[in-house]
Amino acid sequence: MPNTSRMDALVTDVHIASAVAGVRALGRVGLDVVGLAPRRGAAGLWSRYCAARAIGPDSVTDADGFVDAVRRVIERHGRLVVYPGQDEALNALMADAPAMPAEAVLPYPGAEPLAALRDKARLAGLAAAAGLSTPSTLAAGSARDVLSGELPDGAVVKPSHPGGAFADVRLADSREDLRALLASVAPDEGVVLQERLSGRLMAVSVVVDRDGALVRRFQQVALRTWPADAGISSLAVSVEPDEALVEACRSLLAAGGYWGLAQLQFIDAPGGRRLIDVNTRFYGSLALALAAGVNLPAAWHAVTLAEPAGAPESYRVGVSYRWVEADLMAATRGEPGRLFSRGPRPRTGPMWARDDLVASALFSAGALGGGITRRLGRRA
Repeated sequence: MPNTSRMDALVTDVHIASAVAGVRALGRVGLDVVGLAPRRGAAGLWSRYCAARAIGPDSVTDADGFVDAVRRVIERHGRLVVYPGQDEALNALMADAPAMPAEAVLPYPGAEPLAALRDKARLAGLAAAAGLSTPSTLAAGSARDVLSGELPDGAVVKPSHPGGAFADVRLADSREDLRALLASVAPDEGVVLQERLSGRLMAVSVVVDRDGALVRRFQQVALRTWPADAGISSLAVSVEPDEALVEACRSLLAAGGYWGLAQLQFIDAPGGRRLIDVNTRFYGSLALALAAGVNLPAAWHAVTLAEPAGAPESYRVGVSYRWVEADLMAATRGEPGRLFSRGPRPRTGPMWARDDLVASALFSAGALGGGITRRLGRRA
């Protein structure tokens, strides 16, 4: 029997910090959010901004069971905007979109615009049309086919599409390293080999409305990453937006028929800035934008429902984001100095929020109680 309590949104995978940042952002503007996680002790289920809780399989290990759990939440609460918390959840929901209940509103314009942004091979063409450069592609295809061809003397190895079995960006220093790495990947898994670039990681996060107009924008620069050679932001700071770059990002998304939230990641490399990836979900350092005063998820929600979303506003620059867990992992790998190198104040992080103490404490306890060890085991 349907629950009479009406909700506004469902955020999946709330055992992940980035998904909880999404829950907090939506809840802070008064939206009622259902959280879905694979276990009852997931921190996000105990957030003060989680108005209802649901348990269901993890999209990583049981995509069909995960989609069934989403259906049950929709049947209970009625119409909801469904925000996937990780790439595997996004893949599962898009694959099943034609069979989902009409009350399940996915915050995307459709499969094709989304696929074009998430496919590394197709992204290069969209970027070039918007005046943006991407790294040179050295090879692309299944791991089997790439391995059987002529290999370069080192490369950055990426999954062709996010959310597959091969999920991490890896750096191969030589032809021999590249051969060994590709041999460890499932033969049918899609991979892309790109040129190795040095430079600082930077990101522009935007929300574009259904007419292609910019409604929010935020820019950050990474002061360090983890892993150090090909990782994500572990220490970052908010900076003034480069409006010309923001416009190029907006143009790329609009030309591809995309609306909603996107985080575009760049490397400031010698010879020019290169676009390396586009995230179309709640991303890892989302808490930094929120701390600086830019509520990207709330704008995304308004755009999804074709409601007024306003216009870009100023935000605080110099706010820093630190992923302490990454610094702890780095310390166990021979970089103890990271533990004592902090960003400028004011600071935020992926777990802790003063207005959400229970969820914050659960995240912290999980990290100290074995989360770091498990992550190290997966990366070993």
